Amino acid sequence: MALKAQRIQIGDSIEEANEYLYANGMTDGLPVFPPTEDRVMRMCEGVSLDPDFEIALLPPEWSPATVEAIAINAVMAGCRPEHMPVLVTAVEAMACPEFVLLGVLASTGGYGVSVMLNGPIRKEIDLNCSNNLFGPGTMSNATIGRAIRLIQLNIGGVVPGVTDKSCHGWPGKYTLCWGENEEASPWVPYHVEKGFDPSDSTLTIFAAGSLCRIGAGWTTKGLGALQSLAYGMRPVGPMLQGLGNGARPLVVLGPETAKQIHKDGISKAEVREYFFVNARCRFEENYHPDSGETLSFDQMLKCSTNLWPDGTVSIADKADDIAVVVAGGPGRQSVFFPANARSTPVTLKIDPAIRAKIS
Repeated sequence: MALKAQRIQIGDSIEEANEYLYANGMTDGLPVFPPTEDRVMRMCEGVSLDPDFEIALLPPEWSPATVEAIAINAVMAGCRPEHMPVLVTAVEAMACPEFVLLGVLASTGGYGVSVMLNGPIRKEIDLNCSNNLFGPGTMSNATIGRAIRLIQLNIGGVVPGVTDKSCHGWPGKYTLCWGENEEASPWVPYHVEKGFDPSDSTLTIFAAGSLCRIGAGWTTKGLGALQSLAYGMRPVGPMLQGLGNGARPLVVLGPETAKQIHKDGISKAEVREYFFVNARCRFEENYHPDSGETLSFDQMLKCSTNLWPDGTVSIADKADDIAVVVAGGPGRQSVFFPANARSTPVTLKIDPAIRAKIS
C-alpha cells in the first residue's frame, strides 16, 4: 500500500510539527497528532478501500477526498482506525447535493455539521449517547467530529474568515458527533423511521445551529413537557432559521422527557405535529422593516414559506420536517438545534464491506 501525499520534513518533535501545521492553516487551533506515514497507513487500514480511492469532491475548492486524505486528517484529530468507516460515510453524506455543504459552511450563521450515529456501530466504537454526549469526555465523539472539521478545512478549503463566513461560530464547529440513545428511547430509533433495519449502522448529518437547552422538570405530564419545549423553541427557531423557509430542525429529547411523553400515549408523530403547530412566533417578532411599516399578509408570505393565516411562523414548513430523536442521560433536559434553511439532512448506511477491518 503506497501513499501519495506530499512528504514534508519538519523536525523531530511534536511541538515543531504543530507549529508548522498551525502556521500553515492546517489545524483547528488545538494541538494535533503529526500525520506521519506510519500513522496514516495504519489509519487507512481501518477500511477495505485503497488509499487513493476517491470518496467525493468537497467544496469550496472541490478537492478530492481520498481515503488517504481522510486518514491524514483522522490522524491529526486523534482518531483510531475503527473510526474510518464513519469518516468515509460522513464525507459521502456531506457531498450529497441536498445537504448543500457549501451553503452550510460558508453561511454567516455559523452552522456546524452534526453527525448522529444509529445502530450497532455506536457500541463497536464506544460512542457516547448518554450523559454529556455533546460535551467532552469520550474519544469517539470528540475525535470523529474534530476530524470532520479538519477534513472540511484541509480538503475542502473551508477557511475561517475567508470561505467560512461565520459571524461568531460556536463550539459545535470544532466537533459534533454523537449517537441516539436507542436503548433509553420509548420509540423506534431514527434510522428505523427512515426505512433502515434496526441492525443497520447508519450515519445522519444535520446542518446544526447553536444548541438551545430546554428544561421541563416542573411538570409531571407529557403535554406539559411538550408545552415547555415548544415555548423554548418558539423564539429561536424562526429567528435563526430565516423565518423557517424549508428548515429541518432537530429536537433531541432527553430519555426521561421522552418516556414521560410516551407514557401519556403521545406518539413521536404527534410530538412533531405539536411542535409544528405550537412552536410559533409572530412574524414581526423576527422581521422588522426599516420603514417601520406593518406588512400585509401577502408581503409577509414573500419572506416566509411557513406563514400561518394569523401572521405567525413555525419552526418548519411541515411537521415531518422536524426530526425528533432521543439522546442524553437522566434529567429533564432536552436540546433544540435550529437548522440551515437550505440544507436537507442526509442518512446513509455505513457499508459493512468497508467496516470489514474493524476488530
